[in-house]
Amino acid sequence: SFLNKSARLKLVNTVLSSIPVYFLTIFEPKKWAIKKLDKIRRAFLWKGTAKANGAQCLVAWDKIKQPKLAGGLGVLDLEKFSRALRLRWLWFKWTDPDRPWVGYDIPCNETDKQLFRCSTVVTLGDGRTASFWDSTWSDGVAPRDLAPHLYKLAWRKSLTVREEVENQTWTRGLWRMSTAEEMAEFVLLWERVQEVTFSDQADTITWKWSANGLYSSKSAYGIQFVGSYCTFNSKAIWKAKAEGKHRFFGWLLLQQKIQTADILLVKGIPCNPVCCLCDQAPETAAHLCLHCPFAQEVWFLVHTGTGGSSRWHRRECRFRVGGTMLCG
Repeated sequence: SFLNKSARLKLVNTVLSSIPVYFLTIFEPKKWAIKKLDKIRRAFLWKGTAKANGAQCLVAWDKIKQPKLAGGLGVLDLEKFSRALRLRWLWFKWTDPDRPWVGYDIPCNETDKQLFRCSTVVTLGDGRTASFWDSTWSDGVAPRDLAPHLYKLAWRKSLTVREEVENQTWTRGLWRMSTAEEMAEFVLLWERVQEVTFSDQADTITWKWSANGLYSSKSAYGIQFVGSYCTFNSKAIWKAKAEGKHRFFGWLLLQQKIQTADILLVKGIPCNPVCCLCDQAPETAAHLCLHCPFAQEVWFLVHTGTGGSSRWHRRECRFRVGGTMLCG
């Protein structure tokens, strides 16, 4: 391939990941379909072809699909991205009920609906739109999540808040309670229902993850990575004023996936274990980039060429760029 890995990464994100977007919006992708698409994207990223074996893929695909700020390469996770796109069906069902498909089955599974409930807050007005069991009208929590055991016992779960509260029909089916946990949930939900008041305004819904309170696929995708973290300062790499191939190399270096002699020997590939530049020490990533006399001279020239803006210590073999300390 005539493209370096950085250029192929751009094509993966802008072309290969964009082709199935329309279908991901409408259909829930099957596991085998995602696996095949990932196989094509992974092979093109590492080898520039349609197929690649495991040894040619230097970093685990799950790591690559992490956002750049979480230590990955920012390649779209098609399963999570599809879920983020499908949430728009639930959003438009609320905000634009005049759409012709409203009232029919929508392509959202239980996981999608749970993520939607966690991402929205419903403010009651006249109570004619919000679903009693499925909408998050009780302090940002849906009754089905507040009282999951009662939800299993309840009848007619599609009624609105106004219909259930005015007619007290939300208690139908709950006479089958048999455990203390179910009774405790009933008392809690009863207290929440007694606090309900209606007005002449329509019910409103707010998206938690955006400043304007409106749904966006970007925020719906990003919230699925909550809890992910990065062990290095990723901004120092991806915001560096350098060519893309250099930033990609820096990322591989921090992943300890540079194919130096020590790595090749572990894989069973015969090679010269000694650094071919200085012929003094074993060839490792830390040696090639920091300890080798040739590398130290390069860092010294960078230090002097930038007017001393980069902090470098020849004796300790340390170099700091953009807040990230590279040390051996």
